[in-house]
Amino acid sequence: MSSAEQTRLLVVGLLVLLLVIASALGVIYSSYKSRQLFSDLQQQNREAVRLEEEWGRLLLEQSTWASHARVERMAKSELKMVVPAPETIIVVKR
Repeated sequence: MSSAEQTRLLVVGLLVLLLVIASALGVIYSSYKSRQLFSDLQQQNREAVRLEEEWGRLLLEQSTWASHARVERMAKSELKMVVPAPETIIVVKR
């Protein structure tokens, strides 16, 4: 084998080695990024569950505050409102 062929084989070998190393580094980075993104996804899913639970609690609280019995009780106690006598009610027709 001539010196030129040996040099060319050496260059090709080094090039292949560099490509293998670059590929290995790419796989390592890809695995790292994949794990990082999966961790972020799990965290976002936990946050979504927490927000769903809070939403349910807020809906329950809203229904409690807006219940007909509570509104009527507050109208009578705090605003001193009373149900009008039937003879004082005037119905307006269009």
